[in-house]
Amino acid sequence: MQTHIPVLQLIWTRTADGSYTAMDPEGTMWSIDRHPTVPSRQNHDGSPDWRAKWWLHSSLTDEDPETHGLCPIVTSEPWTALHRHPEVLRYADVLAAGWRDQCWQIPNGTPMSDKVMGRGEQRAPLSALLGTPVLVHPQLLLDEVLKSGRLEGRVRAAEQALRAAGLSLPDAKGR
Repeated sequence: MQTHIPVLQLIWTRTADGSYTAMDPEGTMWSIDRHPTVPSRQNHDGSPDWRAKWWLHSSLTDEDPETHGLCPIVTSEPWTALHRHPEVLRYADVLAAGWRDQCWQIPNGTPMSDKVMGRGEQRAPLSALLGTPVLVHPQLLLDEVLKSGRLEGRVRAAEQALRAAGLSLPDAKGR
């Protein structure tokens, strides 16, 4: 079982222009800046979103505006004072540690699902990375185990039916 150590909490400082900066232990400077989305990341279906969003930038990226296309969004909320929203700064810590939103969620027994984050081949629930893992209701876990068991049973039954019919089993590519 793979466990994830919570992400280090950076010390974010508000600058005179209203953005936020922090330095990680490796000496990389991070900033959270508010600006519109660059044209390369706009919806190309005729409905561009020019609202300003909060973006995470690192000192390792070039000052070229097009590098904003590679930077993650910390929040799309119109807030001007992120220090009043510590959960947003904490999310920036996760992004600065190299984790990215995988655009799916897992149920956790609460009204809100837990966002799944990824870094390379690793996957982790956001709550675990923040150091506040949400305990999953035992019934949800049992339901998942039972569902998995049913699916494995169906696969075994299909394999047996193929063998009984004298057919070969498909390979990993489905052939």
